[in-house]
Parts: sequence; C-alpha cells; structure tokens
Amino acid sequence: MWAKILLIIFVFSFLFRTDHSFDQDLGRHIKLGEIIIQTGQVPKINLFSYTNENFTFINTHWLFEVMAYFFSQTVGLQLFLIIKIIIIIISVWLTIKIIPKQDSSLLLPIGFIFLHVLRERIELRPEIFSFLFTATTYYILERYLRGPTRLIFLLPLIQLIWINAHIYFFIGLLLQTIFLIHLTHQYLRSHLESGRLKILGIVFILSVLLSLINPNGLNGLLYPLNVTENYGYNVVENQTMFLLESIKFRDVNFLFVKISIGIVAFAFLYRLFKRKFDLKNILLALSGVGLALLHIRSFPYLVFLSLPATLILLGEIRKNIITSFLFLVVCILLLLEAFLYLNGDYYKFTDNQHQARLDFVESSKGALDFTLSHNLPNPIFNNFDIGSYILYRGYPKYQVFVDGRPEAYPAQFFTGIYIPAQSDYKNFKEAEEIYGFKTIIFSHTDQTPWGRTFLSAVIKDTSWKLVYIDDFMLVLVKDEVAGERNIQSIDLSKLTPALYSFDNHVSYLRVSLFLLSTGNTESSRQFIQKSLQLFPDDPIANSLIGQPAKNIFFW
Repeated sequence: MWAKILLIIFVFSFLFRTDHSFDQDLGRHIKLGEIIIQTGQVPKINLFSYTNENFTFINTHWLFEVMAYFFSQTVGLQLFLIIKIIIIIISVWLTIKIIPKQDSSLLLPIGFIFLHVLRERIELRPEIFSFLFTATTYYILERYLRGPTRLIFLLPLIQLIWINAHIYFFIGLLLQTIFLIHLTHQYLRSHLESGRLKILGIVFILSVLLSLINPNGLNGLLYPLNVTENYGYNVVENQTMFLLESIKFRDVNFLFVKISIGIVAFAFLYRLFKRKFDLKNILLALSGVGLALLHIRSFPYLVFLSLPATLILLGEIRKNIITSFLFLVVCILLLLEAFLYLNGDYYKFTDNQHQARLDFVESSKGALDFTLSHNLPNPIFNNFDIGSYILYRGYPKYQVFVDGRPEAYPAQFFTGIYIPAQSDYKNFKEAEEIYGFKTIIFSHTDQTPWGRTFLSAVIKDTSWKLVYIDDFMLVLVKDEVAGERNIQSIDLSKLTPALYSFDNHVSYLRVSLFLLSTGNTESSRQFIQKSLQLFPDDPIANSLIGQPAKNIFFW
C-alpha cells in the first residue's frame, strides 16, 4: 500500500504545475465546442483558415471540445484543470491496482522509473480521457478474469464515449482483443468452461457496433488506420524518439523510456528463461512498447499497458534485505524529486517553461491583445503552432493562414506553400503577392529550421514593421498599416529589459536568444544579464556569457 501511495504522491508532484495547453490546441478546442453547441452539429470542413476553406476532415475529439467550452462558460477552466489532475491520478491508481499483491515487491522502484515517461503528456488535452478509459478497461478486464463481474458490460458504453472523445479509442478494442485471445488460448489448451469467452465476445461485438455511433460512422471507426495519409507536416509528437534524437532534439523523458523498455525486455526474457509463457501479459507489455516506439505522444502507454504486465511477468519476488534496501533508496529519491517539482527548483534549473502553480499560461495572449486592440487588418500570416490561439481569440473576425491540424489541410499546402514560404524568403514574397498579407503573428520560439530562417529574413524587410514583441510572440504589420494606425515600430537594437516585467528568468532568456539569432548582440546581452539577476545559476544564460555552468538535473 505504501508503494502505491508514494507513487501517487510522485505523480501529483509533477502534475501540479502551470498548463500550457493554450500554446497548443486548447483554444481551438474551445472555439469548436462553441460552434458545435451553437449549430448542433460537428463541423466536417475547415472553418478557420482562409487558405483552405471547406477542406474536409474527421474530428475525433468533439466531445472533449464541448466539455472544454462548457467549462469555459460556466464554472471556469480552472476547475477543468483540477479535474485533469484527478483523471490522471485515478488512471494511475487503477493501473497499479491491476498488479496482484504477490507481484508488487518491485512496484515502487519500477513504477518510479516508468512514471517519469508520463511527464511527456500531462497538458489538458483530449487524450486524458484515453488514459482514463485505457486504465478502466484494463482494470475491468482483469477483474473479469478473476471472477464474474457486471462491470464487463460497461465496456461498450465506455467505447461509445471514447470514440467521440479521442482518437486512441482503438486501444479499448485492442485490450478486449488481447483478453479474447487469452481466453481462447485457455479454452483450447485446457478445455475450460467457455461462458466467459462467449460473454466477452458479445461485449466486443457490442463495443465495435457502438463505436460506429460517431459523426463519421465507419470512416470514424477506421480513421486511426489512415490518419497520417494526408499529413504534409511532421508534428513533433508524431515522431519517434530516435528520429528526434538524430536531429539533436533533446527530451529528458527519452532516458526513462529507454530504461522502461529495457525492463520490459528483461521481464520478457526472464519469463522465457523460466519457461512460463504468459501470452496475455507479453502482448500487453509489447503493446505499450510498440506504441511508445511509434511516436512520443504514446509514451504514457508504457505506464497504462506495459507497467502492470511487466511486473506480473517478473512474478513473485520475496521480500529480503535487498528489496527492502531498494525500497528505502527509491523512497528517498522519490520524495526528493517530488519536493523539487513542488518548490519549483526543478523547472528553474532545467530552464523549463513550467512553474509550480496550478494555472493556465497563455503565451500568445499579449500578441492577440495587441492585435485586437489595434484592430490590425487581415489577412494574417502565422506559424503552425499559434494558429489555434489566434482563432480562439479572433474568429470569426480573423481567419488564420494555418492552425495546428495537419489533417485539416491538404498535404500539398504544407509541402508546396507553408514550408517553402519560410524556407526561402523569395517564396514568402510571392505568397504575399497572392494572399496580400497585412499582418504577421509569429512565435519567435519556433524551433523549425524554416521558421528561424523566415524570422531572420522578415525582420530585415523594410516593408514590414515590428510593432510588438514579448517573450514568446512578435507581431509585424505592413509599413502602410503602421502609418495609418500610428503604431510605433520597434528597433530591436534598442530593446531593453526595462520595458518588461516578466515573472521568471526563462522569459528574459527567450528574448535574449531571439535577439542573438537576429544579430542584436548588445540587446541580447542585457536580457541575459537580467535573466541572471533573477536566477544566477541558470546554465544556459551562464554559457551564453562564457561562464561554465553544468545542469545538475539530467532527468
């Protein structure tokens, strides 16, 4: 019991932090939820972009969007943030409850390692319901194996909700399939009574049939099989960790994914060595590993699928002086790490954008406040990541060039227009002639090579005037727009920290890095110094001024 309590404390410690969902998709989810409530139907075409109006797509999370809009208009999104934490904690609790008591001697050390990978995906997204439904389905199926339970008849209802809340609904059907294989194997090998197999078979058929009740019917059910066919833009979350490592993308969670996969492999080999073949748990453990290797957005399924199966594969390990010592050491490490999350030191020393408080961060808010207050003109040119926030604040007055949905745009748009327009400034000027851009709203933290190339070029273009910049965003308008609206342009070479009052050192560091990339070294130096005033031990800021400083946190 103490191991389970300690693991829940650990999970809570890294869940208690600022949420940056508005920097991703939450704004668009809320806006779509509003449209669904007002029109009584789920949009099947791209409403938000002037570049690809009426392009058809499949919305797999409309139910979450309705919930997000409901909370935003009633009790407030802050409560939804609290519910997110509760949902994830319940999901973890159900997952570790699956593990039989006799197989839980190593739950604390192994669970401590596995749960680190959950940090990858804990923002307020539709997938939190996939976490909950995965854990619930897995738990019910295990209960069903141990004895008759009416809970098994909840699975079709869960599947009905799941397919309308998140694209990972297929995991529910995968789990049922694995348990059907297990029961079939038992029946064929031992000729056991087939009643439970028949009931689960009926439940599976009902789950498939109810999954057809979604806005897109059979196409919605089959969508996970072809979701990436039209993808013309490589979103980070859909890449493998090995591909990302090959392009020098750094993610501390990769270490724990590799260790976790190593533990799964050891458990598998250990089981083979013991000549005790456990088909069900091998399939469950490998399913979590397979998903995690497929793309980083699936890292959490190492916890929700592989963790219980791995501990069961390792089997009963009697408590002894070694396991007791290991428990004590991990307990100390866990509590120390939890303390570093809760007091915020972990985020400071890793230059992490998060802070130890339960609140939403809207990094694009200042730029949109400026855009709306100055009534900046359409058409807008924007980058992929912040389109969702622009339409959240500005639609229908503003439509975007692009938003964060590769599936809602033809692949040719990304490969033939969006990326080339940033990779080569000549292409942007041609696109400007076609679309007649008047305003640019862009995140200067954009890490894509084409995004950085574009920013370096547009800042030097005298026909565009920089009129707003903060720690995340910048806004430019055409020269004539700045004149008509009497908006003062910003000279980056004269930008100083005195103009800002950010509440953390990372914000000043971000501005300094952008200034450095655009050749404004003196201004950059001032922002670095301000960052060091707030946090003298910052590794990146110290390295920028030639002072050696090692990051003490490798995880």
